[in-house]
Amino acid sequence: MNNADSLQRFEISLRSGWKDKEKLMLWDEVKKAQGSGAPLKRVFETVAHKTGRKPNSVRNYYYMKVKETGEITQKPSSFTPFTKEEIYMLLRTLLAAGARGESIRGAALRLAGGDKTLMLRYQNKYRSLIKSGRPIVEQVMADMSQANEACLNPYIAARNGAQKEDGRMYIPESVVDALMASGVDIQRFIKGLAKVASLAQRGKEARREMQMIAAQNESIKNENEMLSNANRKLKIKLQKETERSTAAKTLIRQLLTMSRATAQELSGLAGIGEWIGDESAAGADAL
Repeated sequence: MNNADSLQRFEISLRSGWKDKEKLMLWDEVKKAQGSGAPLKRVFETVAHKTGRKPNSVRNYYYMKVKETGEITQKPSSFTPFTKEEIYMLLRTLLAAGARGESIRGAALRLAGGDKTLMLRYQNKYRSLIKSGRPIVEQVMADMSQANEACLNPYIAARNGAQKEDGRMYIPESVVDALMASGVDIQRFIKGLAKVASLAQRGKEARREMQMIAAQNESIKNENEMLSNANRKLKIKLQKETERSTAAKTLIRQLLTMSRATAQELSGLAGIGEWIGDESAAGADAL
C-alpha cells in the first residue's frame, strides 16, 4: 500500500475531528463568556450541546489549543491546525522512535529541530491522539506493520507502565487543565509532588520510629521497675531468713549448753543413787 492510499484512508478517519465552524463557535462562546464574566464551564456545556460532543471533550480541546498557542485569548486563526499529512507523519515518526526505545519527548524535540515550543506542540498533539484518537493511531500502526516497520504500541506500553511521561493520570483533570492553561510543566509538577510525598513519608516513618523507640523505652522502664521491686522483696526475704538462721543457731547453742549441764547433773544424781543403794543393803544385812 502506497502513502497516497494510506493518507486517503487516514483523511476519512479524521472527519470526526473538529470542523472549522465548530472551532469558530467555540471561540465565539469564549468571547461572549469573557465579556459577560460567565464561567468557561458554561461555555463547554453550551458548545457540547450544539455540537453533540461531551463537555469534557470540549474542555480538553480548548485547553489543548491554549497550550499549543501559549495564549489564553487566542483567535481561531491562531489555532494552527495540523494537516492530515502532518498528523499521519507525526504519529508514524514518533511511534517508530518509541519502538527504538527513544522517549516521545526526545523524538518530538528531534523532529522539531530543537525548538522547544514546536516540540511541545508535537508532543501534546501526539498525546491527544493517543488519548482520544485511537482509531487513527491504530490505522497508522496497521500501515507500519504492513510495511514491516517497527512500531510502538502505546496502549500496551501504557498498560504495562512502560510509558510514564508525565503522570497526569494520577491527578484530577481540573488540575491538569489549570496547569496546562498556566503553562506549567506537568512532568516537573508531578516530580515535585513525588518529592514532597517522599519527604512527608520519611517524616512519617521517622515519627513512627521515634514512637516505637519511646514505647520500647517505656517498656524497659516498667520492666526495670518490676525487677527492682522483685529485688527489694528478695532482699527483705533474705534478711528475714538470715535473722531466722541466726536465731536458730543461737537456740541450738543454748540447747547444747543446757544438754551438757543436764548430763552433768544426771551424772551426779547417778552417784547418789548408787550410794543410797549401798547403804540400804548394809542395813539389811545387819538385821
